[in-house]
Amino acid sequence: MAPKLKDYFNADTAKKLGAQLGIDGAEYATWVAPRVESLEILDRVTVFAQGLRERLAGDYTEVVGGIVDKLGPELAEGEGYFNHAFHLWPVSRFIELYGVDNPEVSLGAIEALTRAFTGEWAVRPFLERYPELTMARVHEWAGSDSHNVRRLASEGIRPRLPWAKVHTPFVADPSPIIPVLDRLYTDESLFVRKSVANNLNDIGRTQPDLALATARRWADSGAPHAAWVVERGLRGLIKQGHSEALELAGFSSPTAITMTRPEFPHAVGIGEKATLSATLINTGDAPANVLAEYRVHFLKKNGTRKPSVFRLGKYTLEPGETRVVTKTHPFRITSTRTYYPGTHAISLVINGREGELVEFEPTQ
Repeated sequence: MAPKLKDYFNADTAKKLGAQLGIDGAEYATWVAPRVESLEILDRVTVFAQGLRERLAGDYTEVVGGIVDKLGPELAEGEGYFNHAFHLWPVSRFIELYGVDNPEVSLGAIEALTRAFTGEWAVRPFLERYPELTMARVHEWAGSDSHNVRRLASEGIRPRLPWAKVHTPFVADPSPIIPVLDRLYTDESLFVRKSVANNLNDIGRTQPDLALATARRWADSGAPHAAWVVERGLRGLIKQGHSEALELAGFSSPTAITMTRPEFPHAVGIGEKATLSATLINTGDAPANVLAEYRVHFLKKNGTRKPSVFRLGKYTLEPGETRVVTKTHPFRITSTRTYYPGTHAISLVINGREGELVEFEPTQ
């Protein structure tokens, strides 16, 4: 079985972090190890941060300044923090736990941290407690010469940031986010543009009209990268078959496309791959832009099914054209995927319209 992400925060990571921050890594690791053994990832990171505070006692401003000085070089474009600096997550948690009474210092530390790791999770308590101050800093970040800091401007104010508390004021009214995204949707950095799209997708979950109006402005601008950001940013609405979202992303009405019942094995070995196949026919009288996805309806422990959506491909079908589409899907056990015995299902989704479910059973 693949190791779970939480297992990364163990004694070895404590030694690495301790050595970088100038504390006794071996002693820190001995303290951390028994305290995190039974915990999930967020609680493990909290224990790491608490251990740092015990060993870096004193005035917060001085302590966090010393940490910032030891963060290391800035990540270049494409250098993912999971690969290079994941051990620094407890520094983010340290700022959240112990820096909320020092917003100016802490927001500066978050900016420094995001260059070497990422800082969006640490923004949350400051956004809640000091919204005007924090948003003023966010607008400064949006104009930074660092792609990491510009990405922080968008990522830190996502309404539904993963691994963070939902920011309910922006769920109810995301309008303060839009001026920030307007500055960044054509950013030269793909890292930044991905965050902008993810933020727009968050907005679309509860405020679809605002997300669509924003996407339409961007699409109409003809700016470089706008089409890509619009499609990715509206993906949640596209998956629902929302007609305006499909139009803005350049996809045709799903009614013009006929799809056959997918072919898929009745039994799939866990750890193996299986191939989905179906035929698409453009029955309309104009070329059709097609987004083909598929849903695997995984059986949960409680006996219900929960679908996960995967991309199959994008196609343009001429009038009357028939095309066979295929996709091979790996059914491997991962840290986030367990296969429960029973009947699962798979289906094809064309421009947001789901076809017939085909059932199958995973086998050992």
